[in-house]
Amino acid sequence: MNTTPLTDLNAYLDQVIRKSIDPEERAQAENFLWDERPPAAGIDLYRNFVNTGPVTDLDDWTDRHRNYVSEHLEIAPDAPEAPWAFRAANDANRLRLIDSRLYLIRVEEASWPCSLIGISTTELGQHIQKFHAGDPAAKDLLERFIATWNSKRDQRPQFATTELEVKEILDSGERDWAEQLRDRLGLGHYSPLPGGPPEEILVMRYTVAEVLAAAGSALGHPAIPTVLDSPLSCYFFPSPIPAPTAGDNPYYGHTVNLAPVVSENAYQIGVELLHPRLDYRPEHLLRLGVIARPVTMPLEQARRFHLPWLQLASDRDDFALTPTGGVRP
Repeated sequence: MNTTPLTDLNAYLDQVIRKSIDPEERAQAENFLWDERPPAAGIDLYRNFVNTGPVTDLDDWTDRHRNYVSEHLEIAPDAPEAPWAFRAANDANRLRLIDSRLYLIRVEEASWPCSLIGISTTELGQHIQKFHAGDPAAKDLLERFIATWNSKRDQRPQFATTELEVKEILDSGERDWAEQLRDRLGLGHYSPLPGGPPEEILVMRYTVAEVLAAAGSALGHPAIPTVLDSPLSCYFFPSPIPAPTAGDNPYYGHTVNLAPVVSENAYQIGVELLHPRLDYRPEHLLRLGVIARPVTMPLEQARRFHLPWLQLASDRDDFALTPTGGVRP
């Protein structure tokens, strides 16, 4: 990203790249320096939040970024303006040719929506199973659950993947499928402490066509994520603009796989996209999952394995590299 206009942030990013040994801080700095996709209009918008004096540390930057997110991403459902990702100025990153028949998979945290109607996650999981078996009583409860949850959700961009990308995990029948899904999608914030309580997730399933219909216009097309589309995250990795030689590769964003592998050859790159908010329905609730194992893949190693696969997928050997071949500072 052209960080030159972000004078206060740019000085901090330069310092991090030269001196920081914190892998999470360094990852977030690299993401901003490497992301090619944010257009000039987005950088100008972001400048209003970070050019307010020298950035002192990661907490200071996080606070400024959070203010940007609150104003331009986490917008109230009845607000007339869409989140930044789905505005006309970001059109170059929109997936206009995506197949509307594709099923999408999104992961949601389970405990908060359950608390809204006073049920446990265990009860919710049981009702989801009964609903898919045709139980009308379960349908009644899930309709109340969904209606209450929808009323509390804002317009923030929704990260999702394609069902094709994770179908083998969902269909595996393995006990740790939820942890495998977490790892494949780079959801490192779902990482319970060793010996601590597990974290529970909801797996949502719906089509691109439903997303488009919910938006009611061409603005509903999904987008390739950039650093300006979510809170700061060390688990994010920007996707380069592919070379013309990349051909017909259906180019999405790509998630950092957190599965614990020791070889780059064993690493499998993931897929992600952003889409506008849609009202959930009971049939979108696929299942509830339990994550008990913390993330064990070192962040630096995952990112080191991720970069060459990303370069290969986009036919961009130069992405994130200096003219001499080293990783760009």
